[in-house]
Amino acid sequence: MSADALKDRKDALENEFFARQNAKAREAFRAKIEEQESRDALAAALGISESGVLDSLVQVGITAETLAALAMIPLVAVAWADGKLDEAEREAIEKAADEANMTDEHRTLLAGWLSAAPDASLLDAWKQYAETLAQEMDTVACNALCNRIVGGAREVAESAGGFLGIGNKISASEADVLAELEACFAS
Repeated sequence: MSADALKDRKDALENEFFARQNAKAREAFRAKIEEQESRDALAAALGISESGVLDSLVQVGITAETLAALAMIPLVAVAWADGKLDEAEREAIEKAADEANMTDEHRTLLAGWLSAAPDASLLDAWKQYAETLAQEMDTVACNALCNRIVGGAREVAESAGGFLGIGNKISASEADVLAELEACFAS
């Protein structure tokens, strides 16, 4: 084999090797960018800036899309706990949806839940997911997520409570749902 042929094959081998290495590096860079975008979206949606918490949420696969369902279902469940949806509860849920920058698709689902109580299977599915999620997350991240989700549900419960601002702001049925929600995050 001539020196030129050997050099050509060496060059072809090196080009192939580095092309594959570059493709792997590009893919790793893309994945890192996507992970940062997910972290940023979660930070904005949750109002959490602690990087360890955000890393834990990203690690277990929570996206802004997942978060919309994870956050909205408890609000709706608490609002319908007493069998009716008050106007103040509706406004509190719509305000939370605005703050979460929900998509039109999510808003369509939410509108259905605000006009008729969703089937109990929706909350059951939420509970199963939250319980499994809590087992996969570290304690700090789990507590932060619980505080954000249960805190939002508590705000909805308090929005229509009491008579003329007097008395217990949270009904017994709403308190029961809040306790169920919080129990899902106990690991």
